[in-house]
Amino acid sequence: MKIVAKELDPPTTKKARVDLQSMPTRQYLDQTVVPILLQGLAAVSKERPPEPIEYLAAFLLKNKNKFDV
Repeated sequence: MKIVAKELDPPTTKKARVDLQSMPTRQYLDQTVVPILLQGLAAVSKERPPEPIEYLAAFLLKNKNKFDV
């Protein structure tokens, strides 16, 4: 019995640009907002600042470039 190795497509280096306007709401939020929001909420939980909303807003603005859409 002869086993033939299948060729795999090389991994793509760029993410396919998804049309954000056509996505369902949940999928859109999961891909664009939830990752940074979860990290921001974790930071708020850890730091427990006196002004949590301002802290979260500052976190989101400071880290927005780390999350590509």
